[in-house]
Amino acid sequence: MEIPVNPFDAPVAGQSLTDTPKNYPWENPARFAKLDESSLHIWKELNKKDTLKRIIILLEAGTPLEALTRTIVFSGFVEGAFSIDSALLLTPIVQKMLFTIGKAAGVSKLKLTSPKKNMTEEMIKDLYKARGYISKNKNMKEVKDKEEDKPKGLMSRSKEDK
Repeated sequence: MEIPVNPFDAPVAGQSLTDTPKNYPWENPARFAKLDESSLHIWKELNKKDTLKRIIILLEAGTPLEALTRTIVFSGFVEGAFSIDSALLLTPIVQKMLFTIGKAAGVSKLKLTSPKKNMTEEMIKDLYKARGYISKNKNMKEVKDKEEDKPKGLMSRSKEDK
């Protein structure tokens, strides 16, 4: 069962401008001003026994390094450990830390990123059907031929004009 979304259950436009300043950790100065300090803090946190176990379990389960990295960096920013600029600079460093942990733990198949979904011909057919481009009886060759006949841009000539 899907919960209905109430469009009126949202903050009023400009409400953030009337809130108390420095109400959230990311609105205050970061705890770590230098990149070296923040990367050392993350390394120490990652090497705690419980955290290390969880990371290894996630890596063995096939969680991509990119997803773990984004989670760690974003949570550090939200907690006020470092600024968003530092978070962007820390991303490759944290990913290398996680990669090192995974290799040291002997995780055989480390995933760097989420796999891209390949669009098969069947998926393309379904997409065309959903948009009303083709009937159920036509095959993909006929669709491709029709697309090649159409002018490609707003200012391009149609075949009859040539």
